[in-house]
Amino acid sequence: MVWTIRITILLFLAWLAFLVSPFWSLYNLARAVEARDIQEITERVNFRALRISLTRQLVGEYLNSPGGKQEFGGIDRPMAMNAGSALLNPVVEQLVTPEAVLDLLEDGWPQQAVTGNRPPPPQVTPVKLDVGSLGQAWRLFISSETQGFRSITIPYPDDAPKDRQFRITLRLSGLTWRLTGVELPRVLSRELSRRASRAARTKEQP
Repeated sequence: MVWTIRITILLFLAWLAFLVSPFWSLYNLARAVEARDIQEITERVNFRALRISLTRQLVGEYLNSPGGKQEFGGIDRPMAMNAGSALLNPVVEQLVTPEAVLDLLEDGWPQQAVTGNRPPPPQVTPVKLDVGSLGQAWRLFISSETQGFRSITIPYPDDAPKDRQFRITLRLSGLTWRLTGVELPRVLSRELSRRASRAARTKEQP
C-alpha cells in the first residue's frame, strides 16, 4: 500500500512537471530575448518549422490582397500558394534568422527584416514577450491549447483581444520544447505581407 501511494505521488509529480515544462521553456525563451542571447534563442527555435508557419501566413495574406488576386486569381489554390511562396521566399528568409526572431519577440515588430528599420504602423501594437509572474503564467496555462502530448499553442498577451494576440506554438523535441510557429496578429501579417511583396517586386526589377 505504501509503495502504491509513493508511485502514485511520483507519477503525479512527473505529470505536473510535464504540464509545467512548456511554460518554463517559454519563460527561458523570454529571458533569452531580454538578454539578447542569440545562441540561446537559436537553440530554442526550430527555424525550419517557423519558416513554414510564417510562409503560410504571409502568402495567404498576399493571395487575398487585390494584387495577389489579380496575379494568381486565375489558378487553383495549391498552385497559387506555390507561386506566392516562390515570390515571397527571399523576404521570408529574412524573418527566420535568430536576429529577426529576437526583434519579433522583443517588441512584436521585426525591425531588421523587410521593414528597413522603419517603425511599425500605428495599428500594430508593440508586444514584448514576458512571463514575469505566477499569475500571468497561470493565465497563459488556462488559455493554452494542446495538440496531443508534444505540441502546445499559447496565446500572448493573455489579456489582449484575440485579433491583437500572437499565438506561439511550442513542440517537444527530445527533452526540449522549441518554438515551431508564431501565428501573427492579422494586422501584422497583413502589413508584413504587403511590405514583403513590395520588396520582392523591387528586387525583380532590373
